[in-house]
Amino acid sequence: MSEMKTWSPEQKKRTIDVLERVDIVAFAFSPGGVKKGCPLDRLDGRKGYITIDDALARNWRVFDEDTDELLGTYRSSAEVVAGGWKVST
Repeated sequence: MSEMKTWSPEQKKRTIDVLERVDIVAFAFSPGGVKKGCPLDRLDGRKGYITIDDALARNWRVFDEDTDELLGTYRSSAEVVAGGWKVST
C-alpha cells in the first residue's frame, strides 16, 4: 500500500474547523482510551494530539501519541494541516 501524498479537501477543512472551534467532542474522544487531547493522524502514519489548553490559547503544538514528545509547533490550524496532520476519524 502506498503512502498518501495529501489529505482530501474535506479532511483538511474538517481539521481546520475542529481545531478553530476547539470542538469539545474531538477533544473529549480518544480512540486509544487515554485522553490527552484532540487525536491527529499524519500522512506518514504517525499519531499525535493537540491539548485542549494549547488549542484554546491558539498554541498549535503537536505531541506524539505514545511518547508525548513534541513533534512540531505551528503558527495556525492551517499550518498544522499543511504539515501533514488531520483530525483522527
